[in-house]
Amino acid sequence: MVKNTLFLAVIIYCLSFSGCSIETQSKQSTVTVSGIGSVMVTPDMVQITINFSHTAATTREAKAEVDRRISQILSILKEEGIEEKDIKTISLSYDTATDYINGRTVVTGQRASQSMTVTIYNIAENPNRFPSMLDRITAIDRVSVRNIIFDTENKIEIYKQSRELAYEKALDKANQYAELSGRKLAKVLTISEGRNRDILLRTQSNVAYDEMVMPMSAGASVPTGEQEITTEITATFLMK
Repeated sequence: MVKNTLFLAVIIYCLSFSGCSIETQSKQSTVTVSGIGSVMVTPDMVQITINFSHTAATTREAKAEVDRRISQILSILKEEGIEEKDIKTISLSYDTATDYINGRTVVTGQRASQSMTVTIYNIAENPNRFPSMLDRITAIDRVSVRNIIFDTENKIEIYKQSRELAYEKALDKANQYAELSGRKLAKVLTISEGRNRDILLRTQSNVAYDEMVMPMSAGASVPTGEQEITTEITATFLMK
């Protein structure tokens, strides 16, 4: 009987303590706010896709012409100081070329095509490097340069800045809400980060040339604009 009474007393004590804890937590006031930090930066690198295709009577003839033009492009890239690791073939194909004539498909020859991506660094330090390279590459008949993407090589410090700005904005909001409610902030309870928004800048249109289009004049300007690095957070603060 004594043991049962003692056991019951322990249960009542635990429940009483738990109830107090829950009641104490319910009286705690918190404020949850969001903050967005954006940093603008001038891109210092660019990635482009270069493509050349040719149609001939035979696959061998088409391939030989593509190989010749790609060799020209690679020579230009080498002269411009582009390293081999920054040049990658992304597509290589040999297909039958067809056309739709008088309601039926007609074979017109054999087509060969090759595409490669090229990454060019230090364009901010040498703003004439990329336009000059474009002039030389697009002087080759029927070459196309597409998917021009400007970017920033090292974003670590920039992201740190955007995170600091995001937190400062969240903290400023929380302080204001605490003041409006007659309280003060005690500490931050949680911080969660939304998806970083790393917005790559793309040219308005592809740069494509064929036999009917004259290449760009020497020294053509290629504005890069700015890149926006953005971090968004949600933070919960305890108020006292």
